[in-house]
Amino acid sequence: MTGPVVVLGAGGFLGRHVVAELRGAGLAVRVPGLHAAGRLDLTGLDRAAWDDLLRGSSGVINAAGRTTGSEAELEAANVQLLSAALAAAGRAGAALVTFSSAAEYGRTEDGHAAHETDEARPLAPYGHSKLRGTQALQRAVQQGQVRAAALRLTNPLGEGAGESTLPGRAARELRQATRLGLESVRFGPLGARRDFVDARDAARVALHLLGQLRAEEPQNPQTLPDVINVGSGEARPVRDLVTGLAAQLGYHGELLEDAPGSPRSGDVPYQRADLTRLHASGFRARYSFGESLRALLHGAAPD
Repeated sequence: MTGPVVVLGAGGFLGRHVVAELRGAGLAVRVPGLHAAGRLDLTGLDRAAWDDLLRGSSGVINAAGRTTGSEAELEAANVQLLSAALAAAGRAGAALVTFSSAAEYGRTEDGHAAHETDEARPLAPYGHSKLRGTQALQRAVQQGQVRAAALRLTNPLGEGAGESTLPGRAARELRQATRLGLESVRFGPLGARRDFVDARDAARVALHLLGQLRAEEPQNPQTLPDVINVGSGEARPVRDLVTGLAAQLGYHGELLEDAPGSPRSGDVPYQRADLTRLHASGFRARYSFGESLRALLHGAAPD
């Protein structure tokens, strides 16, 4: 690649891993908004500002977005921002990959691996907003405006996971329980099955697919699929996450499951991604589930 890769959302959980992967590969990175005047609000950029940001770049990786907020806030961060980035990438002749979400699928049958061609039926405002962003990307690709791909990400694990997520919260509480010698830690029901993927592998996918998009002949239609699942392809009980963290910490107390549960666990009891498209691109994961848990613990700051 020539020219820097623009990373949107570089200060977030996924964005930090993307920046580390790019720099580890010896690539120049352009991070908007991290300057003395404060962080830039990407949702407020006009066309000229977007063109400035992407000028001379070799590609764009969008790790920006919101998981919570009002419908207007989700629309601005997950749809409008992406639409503006797609339009700017098209004008700049830059390829773009964005992290979308497996929440777009909604509820899937037990044992079913969600495929990119399955009907998307999100259950919550977040999933609906991510789906609208993906659909905007698909329209732009189909109309030949830009080369782009949406990475439908399952549940990323790794250093820096926020405490608003079960993995981040579990790492913090188990570390604290180990330090204080607590006899038990309470969780909600942990029987839901989830497809966990290392955040470092998610970053590697973004770089891998950006390179493939850039290698395509610009005068020909895009051959890389515009939506690609990113996950492990395995559905694990969430309990494996908690017991695995406890084992790595050497915590031998009781792990209770009598706290109120997450509504999402009841609505989506099973999740697994079909990785046919991802594997066809030549990508293979590098990190094991255990390595993901170690990284997660490394990023869980002690009290």
